[in-house]
Amino acid sequence: MSKKWTEAQPGSDAIVDLKEFNHGYNAYKSSFNGDLDRTTLPNDILDEDSVVPGAFHQVQITNSVDLDKHTDTSTGTGGQWRGPSYATYNGGWMLADEVTLTKFKDGMCHWEYCFIFFNFIVNTGQGSYKFMEIKLTWDKNTVFESYKITQPIQSTRLVADFPTTGGTHTARVYVRAAPRGLIAQDGTGDNIFNIVSPSHLFIGRWR
Repeated sequence: MSKKWTEAQPGSDAIVDLKEFNHGYNAYKSSFNGDLDRTTLPNDILDEDSVVPGAFHQVQITNSVDLDKHTDTSTGTGGQWRGPSYATYNGGWMLADEVTLTKFKDGMCHWEYCFIFFNFIVNTGQGSYKFMEIKLTWDKNTVFESYKITQPIQSTRLVADFPTTGGTHTARVYVRAAPRGLIAQDGTGDNIFNIVSPSHLFIGRWR
């Protein structure tokens, strides 16, 4: 439905000569309206069949699998989760999850990433503690990067809002943890971090 353009009513301090402004504005008002508005269209001309699916927004929920990269098959024997250990990982960003979305249009994207994490926090012997970080990328652009997470286990939600182009896009989740320290507690047989029950909520908004 087109907007019904009416008489302009700017604040008194916004325009020097309000009457002169409205005189020029009124000359264009009918062109703006295009002779189509709620006063000239028949009642009930628009119904549910007139609305195109996906015309304004798109919502997608994706439940991903648990982290399965760099899994050390020897972990878990001591009661820990089975996952990456210092025998298979020793620092740096690693791809944890990937989701492809289609039929996007130019506009904004709202992305919520929910998950439960495990973080093996043992002193590295260098004055700092173990941590993990999460990074969200839209295609190759970073749209969110977390602080250093130092809690041992927790559920959390990361939220990012950003402009996007239309078409097909790939959302990726990267994770990294502190490298191995110098003390005996940093054994190679422990699961150092993990992500379980990950879920994505994508909302694309456009006009």
